[in-house]
Amino acid sequence: MSRNKTLTEALLEGRKRLAHKENGGWDAMQLLLAAAGCSRVYLMTEGNTEMTEEAAQKYAAFLNEREGGRPLQYILGECEFMGLPFFVGEGVLIPRADTEILVETVLERAEREGLKTGLDLGTGSGCIPISLEKVGGLTMTAVDISPRALDYAQRNAARNEAGVRFLFGDLFHPLTEGETFDFIVSNPPYIPHGDLAALMEEVRDHEPENALDGGSDGLDFYRRILAESGPYLREGGWMFFEMGYDQGPALMELMKEAGFVCVECRKDLAGLDRVVLGKRKEV
Repeated sequence: MSRNKTLTEALLEGRKRLAHKENGGWDAMQLLLAAAGCSRVYLMTEGNTEMTEEAAQKYAAFLNEREGGRPLQYILGECEFMGLPFFVGEGVLIPRADTEILVETVLERAEREGLKTGLDLGTGSGCIPISLEKVGGLTMTAVDISPRALDYAQRNAARNEAGVRFLFGDLFHPLTEGETFDFIVSNPPYIPHGDLAALMEEVRDHEPENALDGGSDGLDFYRRILAESGPYLREGGWMFFEMGYDQGPALMELMKEAGFVCVECRKDLAGLDRVVLGKRKEV
Protein backbone atom coordinates (compact mmCIF):
# COMPACT_ATOMS: atom_id res chain seq x y z
CA MET A 1 0.00 0.00 0.00
CA SER A 2 1.52 3.30 -1.10
CA ARG A 3 1.83 6.14 1.35
CA ASN A 4 0.79 9.73 0.89
CA LYS A 5 3.41 12.36 0.29
CA THR A 6 4.95 14.22 3.18
CA LEU A 7 4.25 17.94 3.50
CA THR A 8 7.67 18.75 2.04
CA GLU A 9 7.20 16.37 -0.89
CA ALA A 10 3.75 17.80 -1.59
CA LEU A 11 5.13 21.33 -1.55
CA LEU A 12 7.86 20.42 -4.04
CA GLU A 13 5.26 18.84 -6.33
CA GLY A 14 3.05 21.92 -6.08
CA ARG A 15 5.91 24.26 -6.89
CA LYS A 16 6.73 22.23 -10.00
CA ARG A 17 3.12 22.23 -11.17
CA LEU A 18 2.75 25.97 -10.67
CA ALA A 19 6.24 26.97 -11.82
CA HIS A 20 4.76 28.64 -14.91
CA LYS A 21 2.58 30.91 -12.76
CA GLU A 22 3.72 34.26 -11.41
CA ASN A 23 4.39 33.67 -7.69
CA GLY A 24 3.68 29.97 -8.28
CA GLY A 25 5.86 28.85 -5.39
CA TRP A 26 4.02 31.11 -2.95
CA ASP A 27 0.66 29.94 -4.27
CA ALA A 28 1.68 26.28 -3.87
CA MET A 29 2.61 26.89 -0.23
CA GLN A 30 -0.57 28.81 0.61
CA LEU A 31 -2.72 26.09 -0.94
CA LEU A 32 -0.84 23.40 0.97
CA LEU A 33 -1.25 25.21 4.28
CA ALA A 34 -4.99 25.53 3.63
CA ALA A 35 -5.39 21.91 2.55
CA ALA A 36 -3.39 20.51 5.47
CA GLY A 37 -4.75 22.98 8.01
CA CYS A 38 -1.30 23.80 9.34
CA SER A 39 0.90 26.83 9.84
CA ARG A 40 3.99 27.86 7.94
CA VAL A 41 6.08 27.18 11.04
CA TYR A 42 4.68 23.64 11.26
CA LEU A 43 5.45 23.11 7.58
CA MET A 44 9.06 24.16 8.13
CA THR A 45 9.62 22.18 11.32
CA GLU A 46 7.48 19.10 10.65
CA GLY A 47 7.82 18.80 6.89
CA ASN A 48 8.39 15.03 7.07
CA THR A 49 4.86 14.51 8.39
CA GLU A 50 2.79 12.41 6.00
CA MET A 51 -0.37 14.09 4.69
CA THR A 52 -3.74 12.60 5.48
CA GLU A 53 -5.74 11.23 2.57
CA GLU A 54 -8.28 14.04 2.96
CA ALA A 55 -5.57 16.72 2.92
CA ALA A 56 -3.84 15.12 -0.08
CA GLN A 57 -7.07 15.06 -2.09
CA LYS A 58 -7.92 18.63 -1.15
CA TYR A 59 -4.43 19.83 -2.13
CA ALA A 60 -4.64 18.04 -5.49
CA ALA A 61 -7.99 19.70 -6.17
CA PHE A 62 -6.58 23.11 -5.21
CA LEU A 63 -3.64 22.67 -7.58
CA ASN A 64 -5.97 21.66 -10.39
CA GLU A 65 -8.00 24.82 -9.88
CA ARG A 66 -4.91 27.02 -9.78
CA GLU A 67 -3.45 25.40 -12.90
CA GLY A 68 -6.76 26.14 -14.58
CA GLY A 69 -6.32 29.84 -13.88
CA ARG A 70 -8.65 30.33 -10.91
CA PRO A 71 -7.12 33.01 -8.66
CA LEU A 72 -5.51 31.91 -5.41
CA GLN A 73 -7.77 34.19 -3.38
CA TYR A 74 -10.92 32.67 -4.86
CA ILE A 75 -9.67 29.16 -4.12
CA LEU A 76 -8.91 30.07 -0.51
CA GLY A 77 -12.07 32.18 -0.25
CA GLU A 78 -10.29 35.04 1.47
CA CYS A 79 -7.39 37.47 1.42
CA GLU A 80 -5.76 40.10 3.63
CA PHE A 81 -6.00 43.86 3.12
CA MET A 82 -4.57 46.51 5.46
CA GLY A 83 -3.92 43.72 7.93
CA LEU A 84 -7.61 42.74 8.02
CA PRO A 85 -9.23 39.52 6.71
CA PHE A 86 -11.73 39.67 3.84
CA PHE A 87 -13.93 37.06 2.21
CA VAL A 88 -13.69 37.04 -1.59
CA GLY A 89 -15.05 34.93 -4.43
CA GLU A 90 -16.43 35.06 -7.94
CA GLY A 91 -18.38 38.25 -8.47
CA VAL A 92 -16.17 40.53 -6.41
CA LEU A 93 -12.87 42.18 -7.30
CA ILE A 94 -9.90 40.85 -5.33
CA PRO A 95 -8.39 43.55 -3.06
CA ARG A 96 -4.84 44.43 -4.09
CA ALA A 97 -1.85 46.03 -2.42
CA ASP A 98 -2.10 49.02 -4.79
CA THR A 99 -5.42 49.93 -3.21
CA GLU A 100 -3.75 50.13 0.19
CA ILE A 101 -1.98 53.24 -1.18
CA LEU A 102 -5.42 54.76 -1.75
CA VAL A 103 -6.55 53.94 1.79
CA GLU A 104 -3.31 55.25 3.31
CA THR A 105 -3.66 58.49 1.33
CA VAL A 106 -7.22 58.99 2.64
CA LEU A 107 -6.13 58.27 6.22
CA GLU A 108 -3.28 60.74 6.00
CA ARG A 109 -5.42 63.53 4.55
CA ALA A 110 -8.32 62.80 6.93
CA GLU A 111 -6.03 63.31 9.91
CA ARG A 112 -4.57 66.51 8.48
CA GLU A 113 -7.90 68.03 7.35
CA GLY A 114 -10.19 66.69 10.07
CA LEU A 115 -12.27 64.60 7.67
CA LYS A 116 -14.83 62.41 9.44
CA THR A 117 -17.47 61.16 7.01
CA GLY A 118 -16.80 59.41 3.73
CA LEU A 119 -18.52 57.78 0.75
CA ASP A 120 -17.00 54.85 -1.13
CA LEU A 121 -18.36 54.33 -4.64
CA GLY A 122 -18.13 50.86 -6.17
CA THR A 123 -17.17 49.25 -2.89
CA GLY A 124 -16.83 45.62 -4.07
CA SER A 125 -15.60 43.55 -1.14
CA GLY A 126 -15.91 46.55 1.17
CA CYS A 127 -12.18 46.59 1.83
CA ILE A 128 -11.84 50.38 1.48
CA PRO A 129 -14.60 51.60 3.83
CA ILE A 130 -14.06 48.82 6.36
CA SER A 131 -10.34 49.60 6.55
CA LEU A 132 -11.01 53.34 6.82
CA GLU A 133 -13.39 52.75 9.71
CA LYS A 134 -11.26 50.19 11.54
CA VAL A 135 -7.90 51.92 11.08
CA GLY A 136 -8.94 55.58 11.00
CA GLY A 137 -12.20 55.66 12.95
CA LEU A 138 -14.02 57.27 10.00
CA THR A 139 -17.78 57.05 9.47
CA MET A 140 -18.34 55.37 6.11
CA THR A 141 -21.15 54.83 3.62
CA ALA A 142 -20.52 52.53 0.65
CA VAL A 143 -22.42 51.89 -2.58
CA ASP A 144 -22.30 49.12 -5.18
CA ILE A 145 -24.50 48.12 -8.09
CA SER A 146 -23.75 44.40 -7.65
CA PRO A 147 -25.90 42.50 -5.13
CA ARG A 148 -23.26 39.78 -4.98
CA ALA A 149 -20.50 42.25 -4.17
CA LEU A 150 -22.65 43.85 -1.48
CA ASP A 151 -23.25 40.44 0.08
CA TYR A 152 -19.49 39.97 0.39
CA ALA A 153 -19.08 43.53 1.70
CA GLN A 154 -21.70 43.00 4.41
CA ARG A 155 -20.16 39.67 5.43
CA ASN A 156 -16.77 41.35 5.62
CA ALA A 157 -18.14 44.16 7.76
CA ALA A 158 -19.58 41.61 10.17
CA ARG A 159 -16.32 39.66 10.17
CA ASN A 160 -14.36 42.79 11.06
CA GLU A 161 -17.03 44.23 13.38
CA ALA A 162 -17.36 47.36 11.25
CA GLY A 163 -20.42 49.61 11.14
CA VAL A 164 -20.22 50.69 7.50
CA ARG A 165 -23.58 51.58 5.92
CA PHE A 166 -23.99 49.74 2.61
CA LEU A 167 -26.39 50.84 -0.11
CA PHE A 168 -27.42 49.12 -3.35
CA GLY A 169 -27.47 51.22 -6.48
CA ASP A 170 -25.63 53.09 -9.22
CA LEU A 171 -23.11 55.58 -7.81
CA PHE A 172 -24.99 58.42 -6.06
CA HIS A 173 -28.54 57.27 -6.89
CA PRO A 174 -29.35 55.47 -3.60
CA LEU A 175 -28.28 58.42 -1.43
CA THR A 176 -30.73 60.64 0.40
CA GLU A 177 -31.26 64.13 -1.01
CA GLY A 178 -29.25 66.67 0.96
CA GLU A 179 -26.80 64.11 2.31
CA THR A 180 -23.20 65.32 2.13
CA PHE A 181 -19.78 63.90 2.99
CA ASP A 182 -16.36 65.22 3.94
CA PHE A 183 -14.78 63.06 1.23
CA ILE A 184 -15.55 60.65 -1.59
CA VAL A 185 -13.25 57.75 -2.42
CA SER A 186 -13.42 55.33 -5.32
CA ASN A 187 -11.46 52.60 -7.05
CA PRO A 188 -13.72 52.48 -10.11
CA PRO A 189 -13.38 50.33 -13.23
CA TYR A 190 -10.50 51.94 -15.15
CA ILE A 191 -9.25 49.41 -17.72
CA PRO A 192 -9.86 50.69 -21.29
CA HIS A 193 -12.31 48.34 -22.99
CA GLY A 194 -9.83 47.50 -25.72
CA ASP A 195 -7.25 46.33 -23.17
CA LEU A 196 -9.46 43.78 -21.39
CA ALA A 197 -8.50 40.90 -23.69
CA ALA A 198 -4.80 41.39 -22.87
CA LEU A 199 -5.24 41.09 -19.10
CA MET A 200 -3.79 38.10 -17.24
CA GLU A 201 -6.12 35.11 -17.53
CA GLU A 202 -6.72 35.07 -13.77
CA VAL A 203 -8.18 38.56 -14.04
CA ARG A 204 -9.75 38.41 -17.51
CA ASP A 205 -11.50 35.08 -17.11
CA HIS A 206 -12.46 35.12 -13.43
CA GLU A 207 -12.87 38.61 -11.96
CA PRO A 208 -16.09 40.55 -12.74
CA GLU A 209 -15.86 42.53 -15.98
CA ASN A 210 -18.13 45.26 -14.63
CA ALA A 211 -15.45 46.00 -12.02
CA LEU A 212 -12.78 46.34 -14.71
CA ASP A 213 -14.24 47.94 -17.86
CA GLY A 214 -13.80 51.71 -17.73
CA GLY A 215 -15.00 52.47 -21.25
CA SER A 216 -13.07 53.38 -24.38
CA ASP A 217 -10.30 55.28 -22.57
CA GLY A 218 -10.81 53.89 -19.05
CA LEU A 219 -12.07 57.22 -17.70
CA ASP A 220 -15.86 56.88 -18.02
CA PHE A 221 -16.54 56.39 -14.31
CA TYR A 222 -14.25 59.24 -13.26
CA ARG A 223 -16.20 61.59 -15.53
CA ARG A 224 -19.53 60.42 -14.10
CA ILE A 225 -18.41 60.69 -10.49
CA LEU A 226 -16.95 64.16 -10.96
CA ALA A 227 -20.04 65.36 -12.85
CA GLU A 228 -22.52 63.99 -10.29
CA SER A 229 -20.62 64.58 -7.03
CA GLY A 230 -21.56 68.24 -6.48
CA PRO A 231 -24.64 67.75 -4.26
CA TYR A 232 -22.93 65.12 -2.11
CA LEU A 233 -19.42 66.47 -1.46
CA ARG A 234 -19.35 69.45 0.86
CA GLU A 235 -17.44 72.58 -0.07
CA GLY A 236 -13.82 72.04 0.89
CA GLY A 237 -14.36 68.28 0.79
CA TRP A 238 -11.89 65.89 -0.82
CA MET A 239 -12.03 63.45 -3.72
CA PHE A 240 -9.74 60.40 -3.84
CA PHE A 241 -9.33 58.07 -6.82
CA GLU A 242 -7.28 55.00 -7.61
CA MET A 243 -6.31 54.82 -11.28
CA GLY A 244 -4.21 53.06 -13.89
CA TYR A 245 -0.48 53.80 -14.00
CA ASP A 246 -0.78 55.92 -17.17
CA GLN A 247 -3.97 57.86 -16.36
CA GLY A 248 -2.56 60.46 -13.96
CA PRO A 249 -2.24 63.47 -16.27
CA ALA A 250 -5.68 62.96 -17.85
CA LEU A 251 -7.44 62.41 -14.52
CA MET A 252 -5.74 65.39 -12.89
CA GLU A 253 -6.94 67.55 -15.78
CA LEU A 254 -10.49 66.21 -15.43
CA MET A 255 -10.47 67.09 -11.73
CA LYS A 256 -9.23 70.62 -12.37
CA GLU A 257 -11.87 71.10 -15.07
CA ALA A 258 -14.49 69.95 -12.53
CA GLY A 259 -13.42 72.72 -10.14
CA PHE A 260 -11.07 70.84 -7.83
CA VAL A 261 -7.96 72.51 -6.41
CA CYS A 262 -4.85 71.20 -4.64
CA VAL A 263 -4.89 68.34 -7.15
CA GLU A 264 -1.96 65.97 -6.78
CA CYS A 265 -0.82 62.47 -7.67
CA ARG A 266 0.60 59.76 -5.41
CA LYS A 267 2.77 56.88 -6.57
CA ASP A 268 2.65 53.22 -5.57
CA LEU A 269 5.52 51.11 -4.25
CA ALA A 270 6.70 50.48 -7.82
CA GLY A 271 7.01 54.22 -8.44
CA LEU A 272 3.97 54.32 -10.75
CA ASP A 273 1.13 56.85 -10.58
CA ARG A 274 -1.66 55.24 -8.55
CA VAL A 275 -3.79 57.81 -6.68
CA VAL A 276 -5.12 61.24 -7.58
CA LEU A 277 -6.69 63.51 -4.98
CA GLY A 278 -8.12 67.00 -4.94
CA LYS A 279 -10.16 69.43 -2.89
CA ARG A 280 -13.52 70.86 -3.89
CA LYS A 281 -13.17 74.60 -4.21
CA GLU A 282 -14.82 76.57 -1.44
CA VAL A 283 -17.07 79.37 -2.73
